[in-house]
Amino acid sequence: MILARCVALVPIVMLVLPASGQSAVPPPRPLSPVIQQLHDDRFLTDAERMELHRLHGTWDVDDLVEPVHRAQAALLLWQLDNPVFDDASVPPIHRALAASRRGERVEALAMLEEEDSIEAGALRGRLLVELGRFEEAARLLDETLRRPGVDAPGQVARVRAGRSLALLQGQTGEAYQALLGTLANAREEHDPLYWEAMLEEADMLLEKHRFDEAVTAAWEVLELNPRASRAWWLLGRVAIGGFDFDGAERAAVALRSINEAHPLATLLEVESALVRRDIEQAMVLLEPLLERYPSMPPALELAFAAEAMRGDAEAIEAAASALRTAAPGDPRAFTTAGRLLSLHRQYEEADHWLGEAISLQANWPVAHVERGLMRWQAGRDADAMESMRRAVQLDPFNRRAANSLQLLEEMENYATIETPHFTIRFAPGIDEALVGDMPSRLEDLHEQVTGRFNWEPAQRTTIEIFPDHERFAVRVVGMPDLHTVAACTGPVIAMEAPRTSPGQRHRGLYDWEDVILHEYTHTVTLDRTGNRIPLWLTEGLAVYSEPEPGTWSTRLMLADEWHDGTLLEPSELDWGFIRPRRPQDRNLAYAQSWMMVEFLLEHWGDDGLDRLLDACRDQVPTDSVFPVALGMTRSRFHEDFTAWMGERLTEWGLNTQPPLEVLVEQLQRRGAGDDSMLDEQRSVALRDGMRSILDDIGTPRDPGEATRSAPWNMPSRSGSNALDGDEIELLLEVHPAHADLLHQSVLNHLGSGEELDARSLERLERYCEARPSDPLGHRLLAEYWLGRDPRQAVDHVEILAHSGGDDPAGWMELARVHRKLGQPVEALAAAEAAITIDPYNPVLRERVAAFAIEAGDLDVALSQVEALMLLEPNQPRHQKRMEAIRSLQERSGG
Repeated sequence: MILARCVALVPIVMLVLPASGQSAVPPPRPLSPVIQQLHDDRFLTDAERMELHRLHGTWDVDDLVEPVHRAQAALLLWQLDNPVFDDASVPPIHRALAASRRGERVEALAMLEEEDSIEAGALRGRLLVELGRFEEAARLLDETLRRPGVDAPGQVARVRAGRSLALLQGQTGEAYQALLGTLANAREEHDPLYWEAMLEEADMLLEKHRFDEAVTAAWEVLELNPRASRAWWLLGRVAIGGFDFDGAERAAVALRSINEAHPLATLLEVESALVRRDIEQAMVLLEPLLERYPSMPPALELAFAAEAMRGDAEAIEAAASALRTAAPGDPRAFTTAGRLLSLHRQYEEADHWLGEAISLQANWPVAHVERGLMRWQAGRDADAMESMRRAVQLDPFNRRAANSLQLLEEMENYATIETPHFTIRFAPGIDEALVGDMPSRLEDLHEQVTGRFNWEPAQRTTIEIFPDHERFAVRVVGMPDLHTVAACTGPVIAMEAPRTSPGQRHRGLYDWEDVILHEYTHTVTLDRTGNRIPLWLTEGLAVYSEPEPGTWSTRLMLADEWHDGTLLEPSELDWGFIRPRRPQDRNLAYAQSWMMVEFLLEHWGDDGLDRLLDACRDQVPTDSVFPVALGMTRSRFHEDFTAWMGERLTEWGLNTQPPLEVLVEQLQRRGAGDDSMLDEQRSVALRDGMRSILDDIGTPRDPGEATRSAPWNMPSRSGSNALDGDEIELLLEVHPAHADLLHQSVLNHLGSGEELDARSLERLERYCEARPSDPLGHRLLAEYWLGRDPRQAVDHVEILAHSGGDDPAGWMELARVHRKLGQPVEALAAAEAAITIDPYNPVLRERVAAFAIEAGDLDVALSQVEALMLLEPNQPRHQKRMEAIRSLQERSGG
């Protein structure tokens, strides 16, 4: 079972978390000790202490003496409709900032008409850009940037002007480095406690995808001002970018502790809903916010993204037209829509709106970066290269863009092999040994998957093989770290070479054929549904398509979760893949989704599956998908599935009845003795007494009938659940197929160190029937029969090979057994399965070549020697072997 080895359908473009792996959103931060000491300074006057409270967000109502103080507090809390902004005594810069946040750009400009401060120049310049008055904006921003900032607020205002100008002119590289230096200067030379400088730095770092540094800076802001709303908002957005919805909710709660009607809290909840593709919930959340602030830019951004995701062409165009009219120079709404559409793999629509964003502001680097990444996911490498080159030109310090462009340019030199349905791209050299095995097997996979779903993708699928983990990770997320080996973006399957090496260059061996089968199932089901299939369904179908979808450890996990009542709820399932709450939840999400597909097919068949896929394709509202397709609610499906899961566990021998604990408890209640007494009293009378108890256990009693007393009286076991060998044997007489008892019997025999006798052999065979997926019984039987009768061993060895995961040893053992039995074709097939896991191993390749010659398959033998010449180019024996095989082919007429 592939489980978490593949990113698969996870929305990979956003899988970039802080490197530490912890949530970006901390618990409430304690106030900095420095600020606390300043507050406690007994030499401060009352006025100085009140000013300190206002500067660091620790004020109470008594500190807000003047209207300007109340206006500053309202801005900090984002109370943008506070009546204080109608007070003419409040400085115009505060009233204009509130108006700009409400989206009243023209009104804000009018308020600043007579203002000449650096702060006013920076705000006016940004507003002019958003209104599309680029030349006027550029002149004003340049003038503002050139003015000296005499204090920390002035320096930060200069930085804001510089950012707006750099974004407008497409010069965010060196210019940003200088601006970061200005912020450092504001803290070091003017005011080390000026949190606005640190917040501006955090925002700039986030723009460059320097997530760890941005988060650290935002945390420091909150230590200097726990009411800094924009810091909580930034952390919440980082959390959403990592699918940490709990973290985003913590940020929203923190914001509402500052302002119970905080608009930024609502914005976080709306974006979380859109990332989860819950468009209806997003619109419900937005409605009251837009009633209160009908022109608020970030609210309109998300509202437009929701319309674009909903797909109503008339509503989309009306909203787009309104945005262009209100802010003809602001590309953020179209960029947000494009980013979210790309996240949900609506590539064509995403490309359109990212292009619209660029048409509004050609030098806006964010749109170019998103468009390049989106085009790369969609398999449009030439277009992606064009976008990435422009993105890096505009923003050379954006890590994802720079990493992606470097790899794109490197991939121009990759070799290409085409089959009827696939294009394989790989770095020339040693990886050709792997690629040589692929073409015919890929076409077999195509027939298998497309036949299963009666659907063929509209375009050729590209498979990209990367020589190491770092390149693969850059391909997937634009950053050189990712904990997986393969990923599907729809028309592209990316994978790293299945190899081992010192350090972290490679992530280890895996069965590349099973992995591609899993990923190609995603490709087909994505295409089948217009990229609208829910994560649990495509992952469940992908696991269902695997040759061995449920290893023993997977089944044990499912059994534990079912017995404990902790299977994932429907609302938890999709995000168990992405942001698991418990360590086992990601693997559980794969396993549970697989079993849900099994349940679906068993009860509704292929027709039911087709109806479900159709409903996804047709964008049936989330709450209606199950009723439309299956005639029941999602919650009822889950209830019925949970009950069915118990039946399946019984078939696997993992829901035995009566449970072992019940048998032990009944024995104790009837007076079964402790081990020492049983060891001393091995009499016939003792055995007869236990048999009478067992007869009582196995015979149903009428309601109210008392338990019959045991014919002797012995002390209890003091709560122990252990059973000794005699008790197990006697219990097995009543419950001969009880999997737990058979398991205990097998373990007891192992502990004795004795060889298998007829009774133990019979117990092992019964155990294998009761729990056919447990390797234990098959391993013991294989070991027993290999030295006696290999024909009796071969089935067990094959089961062990299939259950061996990413270890080729089991397959080579199976090949040797078949060879010993005079079955060369079967031996070759097993050996080829081994090199599917370890294709870079020259020893295995030599053995496969030998098996192929014995099976008379000279083509396979030749292909193995050709691979050996790539793996060991300096070994002359490989050339000699190749010549010998070709000579054999000529003699045989091949």
